[in-house]
Amino acid sequence: MKLNASDRPTASRAVRIVVALCLAALAAGLAAGCSFLPVKSGSGAGTTEVISHTVSPGETLASIADDYYGAPGAASYLADVNNLNDGFAFATGITLEVPVGPDDIERYRRRTEAKIIYNRETMLAQAGDHLKAQEEFATALEVDPSFVDAAYNLGVVLLAAGDTERAVAVLEQTVAMRPDEPLTEFALGKAHFDAGRTINALVHFDRAVELDPSLEDARFARAVALLEIGRRDSAIVALDSYLREFPDGVWAAEARSELTRLANESVSP
Repeated sequence: MKLNASDRPTASRAVRIVVALCLAALAAGLAAGCSFLPVKSGSGAGTTEVISHTVSPGETLASIADDYYGAPGAASYLADVNNLNDGFAFATGITLEVPVGPDDIERYRRRTEAKIIYNRETMLAQAGDHLKAQEEFATALEVDPSFVDAAYNLGVVLLAAGDTERAVAVLEQTVAMRPDEPLTEFALGKAHFDAGRTINALVHFDRAVELDPSLEDARFARAVALLEIGRRDSAIVALDSYLREFPDGVWAAEARSELTRLANESVSP
């Protein structure tokens, strides 16, 4: 299965899937979907006041903790402070107590300013204006260099625009800022794949699958990468595993076709 920039599934349809995922609700989705060590930033001697935060649409405890403390894992701290048990109905409009210090207040100010730009750039990306969206995502990062969602979206927009080397650089920074996020690992692998570094891509596809075996695009991309670097037997196992897990998946027809081709090759004189 030769993958060209114009026809390989992981180079075209998968990019659109990544873009759709990241633009849908990344700020809430990535934070909520990850597991982080608890960080009690904002507590103890550094706390100078307790503010009341009204939950906005799309926010989660993790995203609020990230906005104030720069640590999504501090969600557990906020839950403790507000006596939220497992059965508590977290919803838009409720008020949370957030202990903060001067650094937390300044961090939240930068994040709020960056989010205004982020919302504008997201609409540009959805409208297909990738060049302008790149500028806006970069501006948001200048305002708040720790804004992981903006960094991820910048990397994905660069990838969709074909600027693979810049996409690699940005997504590597994103992975460093928020490790153990499968979608970011997949996007970085995709950027390396498009840049012709299939072995590098495979490392990140492997990591994405390890973190989330249900990530269909990563499972199929991993099989394609294995095949491209000549690991035929491993690719067959990966394709077969993909089909068992996703018999009606997005890439099921391609996977079956490739397995048939490989089987025919093995019996040819």
